[in-house]
Amino acid sequence: MSISKISPADDDITEVEALPQPQHNPKIGFFVYLLSFLAVVGGFLFGYDTGIVSSAMMYLPHYKGMIPMNSLWKELIVSITPGMAAVGAVLAGPASDRLGRKKVILASSFVFTVGGVVCAVAFEKICLLVGRILLGLAIGFASMVVPIYVGEASPAYIRGRLVTAFQLMITFGLFASNAIAGGFSYIDPENIGWRLMLAFASLPSLLQLIGFLFMPESPRYLFGTGDVENVTKTLERIYAGDEEWINYELREIEISHNLERKAKAQVGDQLVIWRMLTTPHVRRALLIGCALQMFQQLCGINTIMYYTATIIKSAGVEDIHNTIWIAVGISSINFLATFFPLALVERFGRRFLLLLSVAGVIIALILMGVAFLLINQDSMRSEVNFDVKETELALRCRKYDNCDFCVTDEACGFCKRADGTAKKGWCLPVDEDEPSHSTQGVCGIGHDPKIYEYHSDYCVTKYTAMPIAVMVFYLTSFAVGNVLMNFFWFHFLTITRFTQQITVLMNLHTFKLFGHPDLTYSLMVH
Repeated sequence: MSISKISPADDDITEVEALPQPQHNPKIGFFVYLLSFLAVVGGFLFGYDTGIVSSAMMYLPHYKGMIPMNSLWKELIVSITPGMAAVGAVLAGPASDRLGRKKVILASSFVFTVGGVVCAVAFEKICLLVGRILLGLAIGFASMVVPIYVGEASPAYIRGRLVTAFQLMITFGLFASNAIAGGFSYIDPENIGWRLMLAFASLPSLLQLIGFLFMPESPRYLFGTGDVENVTKTLERIYAGDEEWINYELREIEISHNLERKAKAQVGDQLVIWRMLTTPHVRRALLIGCALQMFQQLCGINTIMYYTATIIKSAGVEDIHNTIWIAVGISSINFLATFFPLALVERFGRRFLLLLSVAGVIIALILMGVAFLLINQDSMRSEVNFDVKETELALRCRKYDNCDFCVTDEACGFCKRADGTAKKGWCLPVDEDEPSHSTQGVCGIGHDPKIYEYHSDYCVTKYTAMPIAVMVFYLTSFAVGNVLMNFFWFHFLTITRFTQQITVLMNLHTFKLFGHPDLTYSLMVH
């Protein structure tokens, strides 16, 4: 059987008949294995960078070059990445249409690698911020173009599985980031450990960069440029020389291309976004896709992901190593929970799973708010220390009547006796140069930590386990409905990714606005 010769450059758009899909599966060659590996790496990268900042921020603010790091700087370092990812998602569509999928992926992999290195070698806040900006741009490009490339270049019979693998590896990347951070947290964490955590992201991005050097351009993109000869060569690699599958896929590409040309001919030079908004059924699907992405983020999922360790610590976990390993357990449950919808969707349907997920998330957020309200009520009372000089900052801290309200203010910390006999303590200003001490009082520099202890980010409470358990329930509920997020593609993907990243940014700003230790209100707002 000879391979069909088709030209997309004809002026007349002719109707072509679809070929029946071959009944046999083609051989699996090196190309398919490499493509599968790259799909996995792409998803892992996205998940790893989302999760690693949570653990790194446990140590990074204590590095001498980053001191003092106030709430604004913490917010910038965490949220600048999804903010720039929104920009990258918007630019990725036109760039991949003009330059090709492969070139954009290579560029994003290179920028990602450079961004990881810049973060790892940063000795001051501005340098770290530049690295996070680069990572955000790379994530925006890669999170949109890699799934498109996988969808266009993979064999038809495994296409769905590879796209699903990309999504699953995002949650695995979240789990791996916490596990890797747990290991690096034992290597001088305040000077070296956090650097290793951020630098590790450069390894998979470098693998992706090298891997895509050996990959062909997407056959659908090549067909659109009129390069049918290379389309055929690429399909020969994808289907290991199986002519029946090559002809079938070539015909499918031609049909898709002709439909797109017809649509363009009908609307002339109108922008794609305008065509989408003025076509009723397309507009409805677009609005549903954007709404799902927006509400998915506004329910607080990325607050949990970006600040997992911070939330655990604010629940009353003192040791940072324990905090990170608890985060490992939570993220592992999140990863395993992503398999639930895959097993249940055919039996119960997507709508039922989405409604079940929404109900679970609402209950979890209410319970989370209740948990932190109980922590606040259980918090040790604060009393006035008249031996402290009445500076403006000291008077500001003095007004808080318990530990929880005290540590909500980034300028204040709670001082109490370390022997466990104290019924009350004192809210004292934090020393910016030595955050483990107060500026004055019995917890100032030189105090004996065996007699007095000072904390600026958590309070001892008997309700520590409650918000952690609720977080597990929240992530499990969220994962059940997340299966719907895979069905908005190509031009939809650009807009829905932009919507997603913008609402991530809003979400993270809400978290910092209300103060990270006092989650009672911020989580109930979500």
